[in-house]
Amino acid sequence: MNKTQSTVQTTESLNLTRSELDFISEILKRDPNDVELDIFSRLWTEHASYKNSLRWLGKLPKTGEKVIVEAGDESAGAVDIGDGYVCVFKIESHNHPCAIQPRLGALTGLRIVNRDVFSMGAKPVAFLTSLRFGNAERDTARWLFTEVVHGVKDFEKSMKVPVIGGEVRFDAGFNSSPIVNNVAIGIAPKEDLISGVAKGEGRIIVLLGALTGKDGVDTDAFSADFVTNSGTGSFNIEQMMDSTVERSLLEAVKKLNKEKLVVGIQTIGAGGIAGAATEMAARANSGIMMSCDKIPTRDEEMTDREILLSETWGRMLLCVDKENMARVSELLQPMPLSVAQIGTVTATQSFLCIRGEQTIADIPVSYVGLGGKAPIYDREIQEPGKNEIKPLQIDDVEEPDHYQEVIAKMMTDLNLLSREFLTDKFDKAYKHETLSNKYPSDASFVYIEEADKTLAFSVNCNSLYVEADPYVGTQIAVAQAARNIVCGGGTPLAVTDCLNFGSPYDPESFWQFTQAVDGLSDACKRFNTPVVSGNVSFYNQRSVEGRIESISPCPVVGMVGTVESKEHHSVLAYKCKGDMIFLIGRSRDDINASEYLNFYHKQKSHATPYFDIEEELELQETVKQIIHNHLVRSVHNVSTGGLFFNLLESAMPLNFGFDITTDAEVRKDAFLFGESQSRIIVTVAPEKQDDFVDFMLDKSVPFSALGHVTKGEIRIDDESFGFIKSYKEKFTANLKKWMEGEK
Repeated sequence: MNKTQSTVQTTESLNLTRSELDFISEILKRDPNDVELDIFSRLWTEHASYKNSLRWLGKLPKTGEKVIVEAGDESAGAVDIGDGYVCVFKIESHNHPCAIQPRLGALTGLRIVNRDVFSMGAKPVAFLTSLRFGNAERDTARWLFTEVVHGVKDFEKSMKVPVIGGEVRFDAGFNSSPIVNNVAIGIAPKEDLISGVAKGEGRIIVLLGALTGKDGVDTDAFSADFVTNSGTGSFNIEQMMDSTVERSLLEAVKKLNKEKLVVGIQTIGAGGIAGAATEMAARANSGIMMSCDKIPTRDEEMTDREILLSETWGRMLLCVDKENMARVSELLQPMPLSVAQIGTVTATQSFLCIRGEQTIADIPVSYVGLGGKAPIYDREIQEPGKNEIKPLQIDDVEEPDHYQEVIAKMMTDLNLLSREFLTDKFDKAYKHETLSNKYPSDASFVYIEEADKTLAFSVNCNSLYVEADPYVGTQIAVAQAARNIVCGGGTPLAVTDCLNFGSPYDPESFWQFTQAVDGLSDACKRFNTPVVSGNVSFYNQRSVEGRIESISPCPVVGMVGTVESKEHHSVLAYKCKGDMIFLIGRSRDDINASEYLNFYHKQKSHATPYFDIEEELELQETVKQIIHNHLVRSVHNVSTGGLFFNLLESAMPLNFGFDITTDAEVRKDAFLFGESQSRIIVTVAPEKQDDFVDFMLDKSVPFSALGHVTKGEIRIDDESFGFIKSYKEKFTANLKKWMEGEK
C-alpha cells in the first residue's frame, strides 16, 4: 500500500518520526498496517526498548561469580546465595501514577515488581521502598506521602509479605512529582527458576489471569482506569485495589512450577500482550502465532488493537508443552483466573497475529522491545554552565553561636526524624522474629527459613549529592548502600537500580543521567556488586513558576548482601553505659550538600561531601574484620544529618546518652553535622578496648576516640545538651504530628 496522508498523520500521532516510519517499512519490506504501527509505536518507547538509555546502560557491570540471571535477560535479576538457593530481586518505579492517585499507584507499583519476581519461580519474601516527596511545608506533600504509605501497607497486608525497610526524603525538587520506587525480593531453589521464553515449535501459548479490558490502550493503564474511566466503567477503586488476582497468580505459578509444567512465563505490562509475546519469542529466537479471537475480553466489541495493547493488570503468558495442557488446566480450573490457549510457538522469529483467516499483524520479534534491533539513539548532552558555580568552602558559611538552637531547629527537619511512627504502620506479624528485628541496624534483614540464611538489603540515594555532582553523588549512593550492609554484618553481593530523571530530550537533564550511569558503573565495579536488574524512569518533571523543569536527579541504588553467621549481625543501638565510642574514618571541614547546609542555612552547594572510593573500600574491609573478630558492640554509618544525629539514632533505642569531645582541628558545625563520607561510629566494651585499639593500629584507616555512652545525658565538650528522653519524644513524635496535620 502507499504512504497516504492519513498514514503519516497516524504516525505523527503515535510519536513515530518519519525516519522511523521508513525503517518500519524496511523491516517489513512493505508498509505497515495501522495495528502494526501501533505495536511498533508502543514497543519503541523508552519503557519498552530503552531507546534513549540502552547505549549508556551497556556500560554497567552485569556479570559476576554470584550472578545467575543478568540485567535485561529476564523480568528480574538473580544471584547465588549458596546451598542451591538464589535471590531474585528488582526495583521498579511507579512515579507518574502516584502523582495522580497515590494510594492505588503505590499498591500497583508493588504489584508489578512483585509479579516480575514470582513469575520467575521465586517466593516473595520482602519489599523495600524508596520514596521522595516535595517540600514538607506543602499540604500536597503530606497528602501524597500519607496515601502512598497506605497503598504500600494495603499491598503488604494483601500479600502477607513484609515491608522490611527503605528510605523517605522531602525536597522541593520533587514538588508535585513524587518518586515511588519499590524493591521486591524473592527466594528460590536454583533449579526452580523459570525463564520468560517461548521456545519449542508447536508448544502452546496460554493467557492466564484477569480478563483483558481496554485499560491503557491510548494512555497509561492507571490513568485510563481511574482518571478517564475509559472503557472500564465496571471497575471502581475498591476493585482496582483488590489483589485477589495477584495472589491467585502467585499460587498458580507455585503449583505449575512444582510439577515443572511450564517452559516459560512472562508477565504482561505496558507493552500489552504484543509486548509480552514478542519478548518471550525474542529470548528464544523463535516466533509466536496468536489468535486474537481466542483472547477472553472483559469489554464487548474490543478491537484487535485494543486487545493486543491493553495494559490490564494481572495477566501472564505461559509457554506449555501440548502433553501437559490437560494437567495445567486441571490445576488452574479451581482458581478465579481466566485460562485460554491463544497461540503456538513457531520457528519464524515473527509475531503473527490472526483473526480467522485474516492477518492482523506480522512483525519480526527482534525489531521491537529489547529484541536487539530496535532503534537506539544518542541524545544531546550539555553540561550545565559553570560560570556562576563556586565550590563551597567552610568559611563561606558563618558558624553559629548557639549549637543547642541549631539542634532544636534541625529536630524539625523531616529528613532527620525517626521513622518509628511510619514503620509501626506496617505489620510486624509478617516478619520472621530474629535478632535482625530486635534492634535497629543500618541495613534491613530477612531470614530465609528454608535455606537457613539471612540476607541484608539497603536502598539508598541522596539527591542533594547527585544534584551537586551526578557522577560522585551516584558513587556515594553505591558506597552508602554497601556501607549499610557491612555495618549490619553482611557482605554486599549485587545491585538493582532505578534511574529517576527528567526528559532525555533536555540536554542538561540527559547530562545528569549519563554522569550518574558512569558513576554507578565505576562504583559497582570497584565494590564488586554487578547490576543484575533495574529500571529507567524519564520524564519526571515539575512546574516551577509556570516553567516545566526536571526533578532533582534521583538514581536509587538497591543492594543485596549475605550475612554469613548470626554472630556477625550488628546493630546500631548502644547497649551498655560506659562503652567507649570510637569514630573510624576522618572528619573534615566539610558541610557540602549536607542536610545542615540545606535545611538550616537554606543553601545548596555545588560539590558533594568529601568522598574517596579507595578510602571507602579500605574502611569497609576494616569494619568487616572488626565485626567478624567480635570487637565492637554497636556499629553505625555516619550519613544524613552528620555525626550528631547518627549518635542520637544509636542512643535512642535503649535510652542511653553520650558524652563526646569534638575535634579541635575541625570546625564544630562541620564535625557535628557535616556529611563527609567513609565514617563509621562503633562502641567498644571496656574489656575489649585494648584489643580494638591494637587491631586498629595495625590498619591504615584513621580512628579516634569520641567519648563514652552515658546513662541518659547528652554532653558535648563538657556542656550538657539535655537528656535522651526529651530528644526521643521530639524525634519520634514530629513525623506523626506532621502526618496528622499538626503544626
